[in-house]
Amino acid sequence: MATDDLSQAYNSPNFDPEALLGTIISADDPDRALIESWAANVDGAILDVGSGTGRWTGHLANLGHRIEGLEPATRLVELARQTHPSVTFHHGTIADLSDSPKRWAGILAWYSLIHMGPDELPATLASLRAVAEDDGVLLMSFFSGPRLEPVQHPVVTAYRWPLPDITQALEHAGFEVTDSHWDPRFPHAYLTAEASKQNL
Repeated sequence: MATDDLSQAYNSPNFDPEALLGTIISADDPDRALIESWAANVDGAILDVGSGTGRWTGHLANLGHRIEGLEPATRLVELARQTHPSVTFHHGTIADLSDSPKRWAGILAWYSLIHMGPDELPATLASLRAVAEDDGVLLMSFFSGPRLEPVQHPVVTAYRWPLPDITQALEHAGFEVTDSHWDPRFPHAYLTAEASKQNL
């Protein structure tokens, strides 16, 4: 999906980001253990792409991590900055990273690439590899299933990606998948990948 269309959907007055996404991480959030453990092993600065309301960016910053957010929807950036004023949030797209000289030791893409189909995802992953340090680590969550297909989403169309397909896309972009998890009973999946010189 085109970035402009995606931003327009998330900027729509019909979308209530605080109700759907929340702005802070609760103590009983089921994803805390995974994300906190991953971040604890990142040796350097983290970029939260598609940071939304800034809830994970702010949470990890409060835990002492060096982290910044990147978000294309103006409304979400404004909300993130209001809620987490001590954290840096950039208004922009992943494609905009091509102009940045900065490199990141960790990239968090927590349900932030779910709206990208086969025409968009490969270039997006290549852009993320370009700004990852060699041996930098990616934590990515997405919807998975037995076939690549569009699915309904409360804001705008999302996609299910089979694990083999998304693994192949990451490898083509220059990442090596180091761990993955998908329970076929549920649509949610996540993986970790390493940016390696050998895969460039």
